[in-house]
Amino acid sequence: MTTLTLIGMGPGDPTLVTYAAWQALSQATRIYTPTPDHPTLANLDSARIHPLPADSPGSYAAPLAEYADGKPAMICAAPGDLADHRWITNLRWRGAVQRIPGISIVTALRAALEFDDTDGSLHIVPADALAFPFLGKPSGPTATEESAWCEMQGIGTYTPPFVPYPLTPTQTTLIWQWSTATDAPPSQMIQNLLLARYPQDHPLRLAWIDSDWSMHTDSATAEDLPRLLPTLAASTALAIGIPPIDIFTDRRSFAGLTWTTTRLLGPGGCPWDRKQTHQSLRTGLLEEAYEVLEALDAGDMPALAEELGDFLLQVMMHSEMARQAGHFDLGDVLEHITSKLIRRHPHVFGNLVVGEDGEVLRNWEQIKAQELTEKGRPRSSALDGIPAGLPALATAQKLVTKAARAGFDWTATHEVWDKLHEELDELAQASAANDTHGAYEELGDLLFAITNLARWLHIDAENALREAGAKFRRRFAYIEQTLRQQQSTMSDDSIDELLALWEQAKRSV
Repeated sequence: MTTLTLIGMGPGDPTLVTYAAWQALSQATRIYTPTPDHPTLANLDSARIHPLPADSPGSYAAPLAEYADGKPAMICAAPGDLADHRWITNLRWRGAVQRIPGISIVTALRAALEFDDTDGSLHIVPADALAFPFLGKPSGPTATEESAWCEMQGIGTYTPPFVPYPLTPTQTTLIWQWSTATDAPPSQMIQNLLLARYPQDHPLRLAWIDSDWSMHTDSATAEDLPRLLPTLAASTALAIGIPPIDIFTDRRSFAGLTWTTTRLLGPGGCPWDRKQTHQSLRTGLLEEAYEVLEALDAGDMPALAEELGDFLLQVMMHSEMARQAGHFDLGDVLEHITSKLIRRHPHVFGNLVVGEDGEVLRNWEQIKAQELTEKGRPRSSALDGIPAGLPALATAQKLVTKAARAGFDWTATHEVWDKLHEELDELAQASAANDTHGAYEELGDLLFAITNLARWLHIDAENALREAGAKFRRRFAYIEQTLRQQQSTMSDDSIDELLALWEQAKRSV
């Protein structure tokens, strides 16, 4: 059987080919190579050099076994080191193999970037390893063609996030690729990947081997990377060198936020933060939750991003306090919620098939009940599990929803309307009879019936009332402003005049 000799020819500079490789190439009668223009081969007889066919640009997948029959020896030479080419590990070769490694492309690019790796901390990432680690649409036997949230909402086309994020910003990183590799990600994706975690002005070093096998270097920033894309796209191989950022600068990650929080509550941290307790933060937690709702109601996305960050800080503070006290840490918090989401969505992470969202909610409740039973906390009532601190309207919504899921519900919308009118009539009767206690009870029943009607109409009563309050505030402010312009006050105007201004406000705001 023919012996196959694999030779690494180095990064292109003929002075960087190893002595062993040059000896083997000089003595070979036939040399098969995917890069017949490699400078190392320039001084050899061209008749001895046979290009390897490629199935597609950058792919050297044709099995060398096709060339072996009847030939006494086989020499296959490729640029760089043998480890630079994944195709070598996939060769269908049954005979003996001799390997003569060369200086790798990565080594040459790293040297051009002047990146030191004496301590082994340099993170070297092949670009083709970045092509498919991101969360996309499902695949496999359980995959569906259902749209993502943004597509269902008519907002735009779904763009997968970088999950998991494949780089470590606090570590020096070198991303390299053959420019012709078909499985490498587009350069625009690499830029988006960098901007997801690095500052826009973060410095980058770039090195590339041109089509004539000469080495070039340049500098850019993460934001400025597109300026070099045409040049990089025409290169033979390229590398993007990324200096590390310190943990204080890594502000787009959980790691950066965790470091900041632990610093605040650690030795020499903030005196005010270190005096807090779980109970003293309770009010702040509620306030931040309401500020999130305020940003939501206003449709203010920049404010929502800020307020969600403030709310997340509460989670981080409680988690770090618990860690220092030996109760749990942030990892436990993340593990609990991640595991819970996976367990309660078997139709997403398992093989369960569901028909509609109502079935999803029923499965959720069943799985939740089973979890509580396994923890020794079974619920005796379908109405259990509603937090005592919820506002009254939110509590009412939870009650009617849980009761309906348990099967205690009207069968048609007109029955809900009939109940509403019944409660309204009973309130009117109690009021007419000067029955203060009775009116008190009937008003509560009426509000409860309205909450149930909201559920039937698929309206969130809490949000509807909050928006009604905001609308009232805007119209009331309009009346106040108009009266000030007229140098008048509400006490100066009759109710009819005020109602007329109210109608103006309705048309204006």
